[in-house]
Amino acid sequence: MRKWLLSAVIIGLLVSLPATCFASNDTGLKDLKGHWSEAQVTKAVKTGWINGYPDKTFRPENTITRAEFTKMALAADRLIPGSDNALLYETGKQQYKGDTEIAVNSEDQRTLTEYEQKPLTDMNSHWLTKQGWTNIALNYGMLVSEDYAHSGYRFDPDKPITRYEMAIIMDRMLGLVNPSMYDHSGEDTGFTDDGNMKDWQKGYVIEARKAGVLQGYPDGSYHGERTATRAEAVTMVQNALDYMEKGIDKDITVKVIHHNYSGDWEQNVPEAMVQSVDGILYIPADRCHAVDYFYTDRGVDYASGSYVTWAPVTQGLILNREMKSYLIFAGSQDVYSRHMYSQDSPFTLDAYSYEPVQMNTVIPPRMLYGHLMIGLKPVEKTDSNKENCFPGDNTIFWDAGAKSASLRFKPQERSGS
Repeated sequence: MRKWLLSAVIIGLLVSLPATCFASNDTGLKDLKGHWSEAQVTKAVKTGWINGYPDKTFRPENTITRAEFTKMALAADRLIPGSDNALLYETGKQQYKGDTEIAVNSEDQRTLTEYEQKPLTDMNSHWLTKQGWTNIALNYGMLVSEDYAHSGYRFDPDKPITRYEMAIIMDRMLGLVNPSMYDHSGEDTGFTDDGNMKDWQKGYVIEARKAGVLQGYPDGSYHGERTATRAEAVTMVQNALDYMEKGIDKDITVKVIHHNYSGDWEQNVPEAMVQSVDGILYIPADRCHAVDYFYTDRGVDYASGSYVTWAPVTQGLILNREMKSYLIFAGSQDVYSRHMYSQDSPFTLDAYSYEPVQMNTVIPPRMLYGHLMIGLKPVEKTDSNKENCFPGDNTIFWDAGAKSASLRFKPQERSGS
């Protein structure tokens, strides 16, 4: 039985004011020059997800609150209220606009264990909620309300955030919560104050350090219990972006191969950003799955018996097909699957309703701007591998000349077949 993820501690993050990019290499922030964080803060300011104060200061040694850091992390991750990325998490269902718009009947919504989070009891009137950031943070899983159950689900948004809390948020931003929750009690974090850390803390610190997110003090210590500064917060988020954005290739196009009784046919996946990392192609599973079930019948565009749902606490993507559903965890190669006895039966995920399988790969999915990116080995399509399908096979058909990748989904299973 899989050990479910219920974080043992708090989560919080920082504020990112709407920022404009600076035209020159000089940000104009007069108190940043020579500061240890200058390079990463400058990079963040130029990217546009953080800025300084009107008096041209950055105030790098000021503390930062949980609410401020939450807003900063979401802005950097492009989960901004009103944006297409954020809309994916407003209702818990992945919805699409433009060429891949999918209309799903509201009564088709399934109940998902650890899907719906309890509300934070002290956030209704806070600016983070009024601006639309709190719901996105909970629906995506950047914040987990159960972490605050001990305080009556109070977030205490204006409390200064600690370095431990930032590490947890960064793991969730990068889709590393699953490996973070594994047993790391016997492992060394690499920091000199390792012995002072609790066992549950070590996993988050270890995974964030592997991703290059964490920086220690000159004496080699981490001191996760200390409150964080603006410089530490921005540096940590920018480090996370450097890890997340590795290998983005905007020139690669993605297609899905539809299988039906008359054969296979391909369809382009609009706005599918691809990453090429260490010879592996990472593609957005949600967009590709949506296009796989997007077709036209008698002039009406719709998706039949299919939708995509995100489970924020476990950071799992549910790819529902008419007779079978798959749940893929961020950061893990595990794929959980369940056959549905009928199209109308409720699909409830719990410890007993599905069995784990593994894709024929050891490549854990990455996260990119809120999208779960599945890693697949690019291969040339041949007669011997032309039946390769997702999930199960770890290949994606690759045309190097056209810079085009094609993913074939497993043929749909139907009643009586």
